[in-house]
Amino acid sequence: MIADVFTQLINPSVDAYNIETGVFLGEARFLPTQESETALLDWINYGVKPKSLLMLESNFEPSEQYTPITPNQTYRQKGIFRALVKEGTSGRWFPIEARITYDWRTRSVGPGLYFNSVEFDNIELMDFTESLY
Repeated sequence: MIADVFTQLINPSVDAYNIETGVFLGEARFLPTQESETALLDWINYGVKPKSLLMLESNFEPSEQYTPITPNQTYRQKGIFRALVKEGTSGRWFPIEARITYDWRTRSVGPGLYFNSVEFDNIELMDFTESLY
């Protein structure tokens, strides 16, 4: 029997951690571009690792340990990617999460906690699960 595929992804977020110390830096929520949503679904469904992901309208909620970044500079971090995915046949939604490492940078002109767009590169999957209660 062939497993059903996921056809839609919504509410993506990343809990960001310092890659060297493991200190929690904060949570980012964003909207994927259509190309990024397709790339994420291909990754989840078929194991095709995305080369790059572009996310729009990123809102970042920092922890007390967060230090402001320099716009357009690349940072290496680890994080927990979360989203809801829709199963094609049943139409049911499932929460998923993946532990990843990645490079990221804003495409903003100034500092702050809202970014017009964020680019993720060099994404490595450490663990992937459906979130179960």
